[in-house]
Amino acid sequence: MSNICKAFEMTDTKEQREHFSKLEVVERFGDECNGKDLYKHHEGCRILKRCPECDALVLCQYSVLHFYEDENYTDYFSVASREEAVELNEKYDGYEIEKEFKGKKILR
Repeated sequence: MSNICKAFEMTDTKEQREHFSKLEVVERFGDECNGKDLYKHHEGCRILKRCPECDALVLCQYSVLHFYEDENYTDYFSVASREEAVELNEKYDGYEIEKEFKGKKILR
């Protein structure tokens, strides 16, 4: 599969968020892999999702920063396969993936 979710091409952030909200869970990877946190900040997780419209896969990285008020962040990485998502989880923590991932991504 080499589809890229059309949300990665959208310029309107509201429309983009709406589209991403329709993604369906394929697999939950949890919050840790090989001793690396699969999120940034204080807690979070990674979930592989599929777009029901374009059938593309998106690796979603959820992070929560606990400060005065909780702040939630979601990063989106366009992946070609489940195997690519697993490989990314095994290699990179929440911060490393931002720098090392060369494909389409949206960091929030």
